[in-house]
Amino acid sequence: MINQLPFEWFVLLLRIIFIFLLYFFLFQVLRVIGRELSAFTAQSAEPEQIDATAHLIVQKGGGSGLRSGMTLELEPVTVIGRHPRATIFLDDTFVSSEHVQITWRDGRWWVSDLNSTNGTRLNSQPVTVPTGLRYGDVIAIGDVHLQFAP
Repeated sequence: MINQLPFEWFVLLLRIIFIFLLYFFLFQVLRVIGRELSAFTAQSAEPEQIDATAHLIVQKGGGSGLRSGMTLELEPVTVIGRHPRATIFLDDTFVSSEHVQITWRDGRWWVSDLNSTNGTRLNSQPVTVPTGLRYGDVIAIGDVHLQFAP
């Protein structure tokens, strides 16, 4: 049958098939994007609500002079570091002057590293972007380990 078609008709048929496949591919891509967006909105529609009042419990004081079990109250914007004007002052050689910031935003607590020299770890993972906190999370700042609690 293909041998009997003129060449122009054969090229036209190939173009129509190509256009159909192209639109089918785009349809599939849009379908997957729609599914992913609906799954994302369903997941973020019910965020874990954390009360605006929270504190940190010292698990390991390191060289800061803090005792295990001490409670450090959090403000809506809390800066932790070695600078005397930091909200929570930690006198430890591994702590930068402004090491980490904990903020209350969008109905939950967030931790952000402030480009510290030695970095900040949340549950043994480095903090590179603002990360949401959950009760029980452990923030490691140098040799100091602080547990996030209600």
